[in-house]
Amino acid sequence: MYKSYKILAGFLLILLSQSVNAQTFQIEGNVSAKNTSQALAGASVSVKNTSNNSLTDGKGNFQIKATDKSTLIISFVGYKPQEVAVTSSQTFLKVSLEQDNNILNEVVITALGISKEKKSLGYAVQQLKSEDISEAKETNLVNALAGKIAGVNVTNSQGDMVSSRIIIRGETSIDGNNQPLFVVDGVPVDNSQLLGTGGSRDFANAISDINSEDIESINVLKGPNAAALYCSRAAAGVILIKTKTGKNKKGLGITLNSNTTFSNLLVLPTYQNSFGQGSNGLFSYVDGKGGGVNDGVDESWGPALNGSLIPQFYSKGEAVPFIAHPDNVRNFFNTGHTYNNGIAIAGSDEKYDFRFSYNNMKQTGVIPNSDLGRNSFLLNTSYRITPKLTLHAIANYVRDDAGNLPGSGGKRSTSTMLQFTWFGRQVDISQLKNYINADGNTFNWNNSYYSNPYFVAYENTVGQRRDRIIGSAEL
Repeated sequence: MYKSYKILAGFLLILLSQSVNAQTFQIEGNVSAKNTSQALAGASVSVKNTSNNSLTDGKGNFQIKATDKSTLIISFVGYKPQEVAVTSSQTFLKVSLEQDNNILNEVVITALGISKEKKSLGYAVQQLKSEDISEAKETNLVNALAGKIAGVNVTNSQGDMVSSRIIIRGETSIDGNNQPLFVVDGVPVDNSQLLGTGGSRDFANAISDINSEDIESINVLKGPNAAALYCSRAAAGVILIKTKTGKNKKGLGITLNSNTTFSNLLVLPTYQNSFGQGSNGLFSYVDGKGGGVNDGVDESWGPALNGSLIPQFYSKGEAVPFIAHPDNVRNFFNTGHTYNNGIAIAGSDEKYDFRFSYNNMKQTGVIPNSDLGRNSFLLNTSYRITPKLTLHAIANYVRDDAGNLPGSGGKRSTSTMLQFTWFGRQVDISQLKNYINADGNTFNWNNSYYSNPYFVAYENTVGQRRDRIIGSAEL
């Protein structure tokens, strides 16, 4: 019995010792900014791995309860957090927090290429870095801005081979294109949208020539104050593009990039597949110009698609099953491919820096026989003549070479999608691939209104070659 009491007494002594060691005490302190010695009101002070926390008052003072050898975490917005070990022998703690320059000193490019701290500006500026636009590469730079900048709206009519339109904070005028001014390395550049005769072709907007791999940052100036130095041209805002340089690339550095993208149709209209070409439930093909029973009609108000035997455009007058081809529109389109490959060489020393890049882009569209190619060369270099005088020169040469661009609509002879609005539901698109008969005449499902869609794709082509130089030299 005596031994049991002795063990119990020893156990209680251990608990009492631990209780004394873990006894809480109050610690007071002051938190200030290291660079200015100014008191930081509202700084957070907490005991690590506990829920015990406090805030500094208007003079930066705080009180908090802690245990011996615990750690305090002191933090304040815009400053680097600091951890401090405390003991029961301390009565007052003085903490100086260092500014976090990554937060407060974010530098953006403003009008005329001037670099300023974002916190010092009195107007709205939003910045994108290189990785924001180059990871999911777009062939048109404007498309890369979609969904990444507040208040910016990007639209395009036919995917990634044609022009795109960008508007900042909505339409501002009923006259004019309402698009922002683009400025590349301090040089205002053209972003025209060109349409072919009668709107038959939509050529890519001019800013699409810029290679996204060459871009270091994009700054969007949204308000009139931000764009004031560019006058009336900037009434709809400004998009400032800064290209990469060789600064801070000691020695010689080489960068390679390669990117492959596949494109497919996402959405098509919902087509009915109960009735085929014709009118009033009747149809029989002779010449596609009205020589048969409603064979010049392109609407699908004809017989039910139930397999009835009816002469059709490919059957040479023989009656064949009149059935639906639900995917006849989708099967016309291909899988598009885009290949982007480039190389950049950069370097610098105390006197100079340079960066030279070459990029090749080759794209085939979802519409058969549509393609687009682009070769881009960029040289960006600086030479420090004296500590206060620097020569900077930039030259960007771009060649666009499109063998054939997709039709943009407006004409039956060039618009594939306009024809597909009325496409006979019984038409087998594979029967149209050989679009010229043995006698040399074109071959189509309806000769009253349309050309064979494959004939449009391979014979009614519109190409473009555009050579462009953007450059400047400045002291």
